[in-house]
Amino acid sequence: MNSALEKQCLLCERNISTETDSREHIIPNSIGGRKKVSGFLCADCNSKSGDNWESELAKQMNPLSLFFRINRERGNAPSQKFKTISGEEWELNVDGSMNLPKPIFKKQQSEIGKKIHISARDMPEARKMLEGVSRKYPQLNKEELLKKAKVKSTYLQEPIEFKLSFGGLDAGRSFVKTALALLSTTDANVSDCDHAIDFLKKEAAEPCFGYYYEKDLVSVRPAGVPIHCIHVNGDPESKLIRGYVEYFGVMRVVMCLSSNYSGRAFSATYAIDPIKGEELKLSVDLDLTFSDIRKAYNYEKWDGKVVQKAMGAVIGPTLDKQHTEERDRVLNEAVRYAFSHCGAKEGEMITEEQHSRLMGLLWEKLEPWVLSQIISKR
Repeated sequence: MNSALEKQCLLCERNISTETDSREHIIPNSIGGRKKVSGFLCADCNSKSGDNWESELAKQMNPLSLFFRINRERGNAPSQKFKTISGEEWELNVDGSMNLPKPIFKKQQSEIGKKIHISARDMPEARKMLEGVSRKYPQLNKEELLKKAKVKSTYLQEPIEFKLSFGGLDAGRSFVKTALALLSTTDANVSDCDHAIDFLKKEAAEPCFGYYYEKDLVSVRPAGVPIHCIHVNGDPESKLIRGYVEYFGVMRVVMCLSSNYSGRAFSATYAIDPIKGEELKLSVDLDLTFSDIRKAYNYEKWDGKVVQKAMGAVIGPTLDKQHTEERDRVLNEAVRYAFSHCGAKEGEMITEEQHSRLMGLLWEKLEPWVLSQIISKR
């Protein structure tokens, strides 16, 4: 299965040793990939392709990585700034929380003096800001002010603008490299994929990928799951080696890796749920002709309505799930906070005064979420 050729780097063709083997992710780690392949790329070529091809793909896919809160093997998807429809800027984090992209400092002159308003993203940042203010106004007691500072939960009162765009040759080379990485785990030789290798190595080579939405190639698609799916097959009768890459259930790409194949028939599929990081058993029906695949190169197989439908099929269920998780989180946090601050001790009967305080503390924590639900249903 592992020929000498498969132990050469796909890009620089140098022999790969234990020390130089990159242990390449088949699906990039940046979007939640798990499975790795040996003897495919050397460490140097993996680094270069990562800085260019994978970096561009990760940038294009980052809004979806954040929205779906993907589970990465290394690190987290980077936080990203988004604007609401009115132009207000917020930063979305991988856990679903949102921050101000920078702290707010406002100073107003009034009849009785200067009024200073500070909104910080956390207490250490608030302390740092107050230290700066107290140097200019030494009469301020920053410790007293910090004691009065409140941590508030707020929810956006309007939707954010979620713009998704993908494409370009760098992202395309990432798709093709991923298909070849999966192919390298089969009995087939990567060197047979002449179209793919030319595209990866030569700047002027014809791209061998295109977006495909004419029909769903995944036979039994799991409902509501933003799948990552890779498939390759070789067919000596048609002389084709075909590839398929799908990310987040939305971005669907077909490719012709070779049109001169004469080896044995083969097929391989690898799919994961990037939210859970779990492998899925899926079947892909990739029997397209060379003519069909070439039409995809020219965007003749693109269908905006199908793209929107695919987005809705994974975004809707995810929103419902995240809404339930946030409701449960807020309720649990509110109950813990209220009982720990109402004055009652564990095992004791709650007095009427403590009960009244308990209800007030519960509402204090629940109010932002409850009001956000009322506003969202208007």
